[in-house]
Amino acid sequence: MSAERDVPGSVDAPVYAHLIEHSGNRREQREAAERRATKAAAAQPNGAGQTVEIWSPEIVMTETLIAAPPVRPKFVINGLLPTGLIYLAGRPKGGKSLLALQMAVAVASGTPLWGRDVDAGRCWYIDIENARWRVYDRLQRAGIDTAHLPDLAWSFEWKRGNQNALTATLDRMPVKLLVIDVWAKFRAPLDRRQDQYEQESAELSFLAREANERAMSIIAVGHTTKNEFADIYAQIGGSTAVAGGADALFVLRNEGDDRRVLHVTGRDVADSRLVLRLGDDLQFRFVCDADNVATGEQMRYLAAIYRGERLPAELMTALGVTRQAVWQMIRRLQAGGYVTLPGGIPSLTPIARQMVEAMSESL
Repeated sequence: MSAERDVPGSVDAPVYAHLIEHSGNRREQREAAERRATKAAAAQPNGAGQTVEIWSPEIVMTETLIAAPPVRPKFVINGLLPTGLIYLAGRPKGGKSLLALQMAVAVASGTPLWGRDVDAGRCWYIDIENARWRVYDRLQRAGIDTAHLPDLAWSFEWKRGNQNALTATLDRMPVKLLVIDVWAKFRAPLDRRQDQYEQESAELSFLAREANERAMSIIAVGHTTKNEFADIYAQIGGSTAVAGGADALFVLRNEGDDRRVLHVTGRDVADSRLVLRLGDDLQFRFVCDADNVATGEQMRYLAAIYRGERLPAELMTALGVTRQAVWQMIRRLQAGGYVTLPGGIPSLTPIARQMVEAMSESL
């Protein structure tokens, strides 16, 4: 990596002074702006006309660390999308771009996603893979009211490897969430004469540093390989630098026509597997955690109970089964936490109701 790409090339100390002044009580934003102001002031031109960074490490004593605890990473989408670099991978046409867009719309509009609160703010979607008309169609099909979505900005082209353009734009237009779709067309082209791991590691380290210094989330969208591994995260394309360089990994796996499982792991987010259903409006609905998913036969019973067919005789008629089969299934549903039996009549638990409502179009 050239020295010129290590520092923002089109900003100076006054720009950062403005950012510091307008950070208000946002401690993490103020600290990030102060760090970048110091970095800009330390940048000096060399004899070749390039900007180089005069760097020295910051020394922090344990006493100081304990006395002034650093700000912990926050979530842009509560419990799901932390600040930092998130790598979202999936098969082509699997819906990963739709998922990234849905997250961006939720953050930009301040609308909770799957019952999770969001830290609302401006979002920037760099879509290098899709034409403008395709994005337009997606927004229209999803029924997104763009009149009430002023904080979602777009770019449809990018000069590969231009890190200065990214930092300069983020300095002028701070955002809460940046989506890069796809990362392979955003980063500098790989030089086959050099080590792939080192090149990808440098590119991802840059994004991770920007995300963490600015207390924002960056979602880099990529692909999974065709190979099947026991470890779902081993299917992420590229070198091992991709998985190692991100603060969190999302892998969207296709489990059927409209069913997906989102695998989540990371340094600041709990490991989880979320069952999602992709609707005709191109929106993902949260069904349940994968550990709580009901079988197809169980869903038939839950859907019938949801419709009000709660008595054994009603379930027998609706499902064409015997009384014995009804009671055996009700006991299994109760043991699985899907129903309660007030007065001996099955009633859906909140998680079961959520599953039925999310799957209603396919039941």
